Amino acid sequence: MKFSRRGFVTGLAVAAALPAGIYAHRRWEAAEAAELSSDEPDTPVPVLQNALLANRLVGAWDVRFLAGRQDFPEIPAGELQLLLDVGPGGRALRGYLGAPPFAGEGFQVFGQLAGDKAPNLCLKMVDGAGRSLECSAIFDEVWDVWNAGGNATLSGRLRRSGTQAGLSAPEVTFVAIRRPFVPACERLPYVPELAAWLTSPGHRLFHQLWHASRDRWHRLDDDRRQALRALGWQAGPLGKERDARGRQRHRNGSGEDFLFMHRHMLMRARSMQDLPSWPSLPPPRPFIGHGVQAFADYLANRDGFSVPPAWESQGDDEFNQWLYYIKSGEGYYGDFQAWEARYRDPEYLATLCLGELGSRIELGIHDWLHMRWASVPLDPGSGLPIAYGRGSADFSERWFRPGNDYLGDPFSSHVSPVFWSFHGWIDDRIEDWFLAHEQAHPGQVVRKEVDGVPWFAPGHWVRVAEPWLGPTQAGCGAWGRGNRDDDGELDIETMKLALGIVFTGEDESERLQGRVPRRPWYGRHLARGASRA
Repeated sequence: MKFSRRGFVTGLAVAAALPAGIYAHRRWEAAEAAELSSDEPDTPVPVLQNALLANRLVGAWDVRFLAGRQDFPEIPAGELQLLLDVGPGGRALRGYLGAPPFAGEGFQVFGQLAGDKAPNLCLKMVDGAGRSLECSAIFDEVWDVWNAGGNATLSGRLRRSGTQAGLSAPEVTFVAIRRPFVPACERLPYVPELAAWLTSPGHRLFHQLWHASRDRWHRLDDDRRQALRALGWQAGPLGKERDARGRQRHRNGSGEDFLFMHRHMLMRARSMQDLPSWPSLPPPRPFIGHGVQAFADYLANRDGFSVPPAWESQGDDEFNQWLYYIKSGEGYYGDFQAWEARYRDPEYLATLCLGELGSRIELGIHDWLHMRWASVPLDPGSGLPIAYGRGSADFSERWFRPGNDYLGDPFSSHVSPVFWSFHGWIDDRIEDWFLAHEQAHPGQVVRKEVDGVPWFAPGHWVRVAEPWLGPTQAGCGAWGRGNRDDDGELDIETMKLALGIVFTGEDESERLQGRVPRRPWYGRHLARGASRA
């Protein structure tokens, strides 16, 4: 038997490499599990095909009659709307055909919800006198599975019940066009000074990078961590970084950073304009059977807080189910109400350190609030929808335009007026936490002002003396420049460089790992979806 020294050494190297490779893979799996096991609950959804069809049909449709209306005097006069709804967990359509304001002189609408028969739709309409019509229609959406809350039509025919289609019985032909969702910015405008600050490149990049550094820190290798430290954009004080998504997330004080930074933002924004908090989370869309006018007012987004419709990503059922549930009435009653009760419960709050409170809010209800009130992301240049939104390191000019207020991306979420309402609600929970400790542990939490912000002194229930707001003047910045200019504003090119470091190769690595790339920022911790490889 021949002995080869070269072969022997090669064998040793391979034998050593195998356990190392297995160990590295196990480390990756452990990090993946820790990241995916956030504070989010399950998202039970009825038959997904029917649920997504319901999501597309619910809305207000402007009806235009093409021919035959004169043969149907029972149809109300004037310009009519067809309102369609599906109740929580519902398996059937309910609706109303009439003229606004809706005073009960129109037709009640009933229909089966059958995703397997789409785009064909059959409806029964009955008025207060018992007269009934039957409707057959075809649903057509310009962007197919996108559902942006507009750009859809129902084309169909009405005939009296008991008559046969296609014979000499009179018919009415019509086209109904779905009204687009009214965005919150049209109902809740900003004063010019606040709008300029929120849409500035500096604040867009700061908000994204502050979140990205903390959220990705536990997944970065040593070289990228060192590069961020060199720029002053490590996730917390140098050498004492606090990641927001790793195993120690509830105990390392990152939740205090989250609550403090957003209180700091709120104070500055409120110095320019009154931005009230939600006193409680807005209720979901009222069922049309409980009142037609209330349903119509909700669709019109009168107060700016109606939930925009969900959108869909073809081939990513995990995302579609998750987003549908978050925006549904079931999601509100099953999870949002439970969260609201929990974070107002003094007995529960008195068991939490401030950091754990902030971390549990950030990784649970906070992410869901962003996505519940998010509208489908649109490309500001073309106006076309992009299922997963902007690329994390895409700094094209069009994304900096004032109209980019997509709530699913920290680069743009703070531009939406809804952001300030629910972050105000989150901030109010800090006072509930303090009062709970005053009741259970008098004197153990001490108020203190930190950097001009009403806060708390370190102690048994507060871990961090100086919560992290981003880099100081001492950071070297990009190309040897300071991180802040003479006015204290952060350097834009440094922030772009830091974001590039955080997201280097992210899309390619996710593709190789079999994950759908670039889900919305606040939905990126979903379970694995279909591969795009």
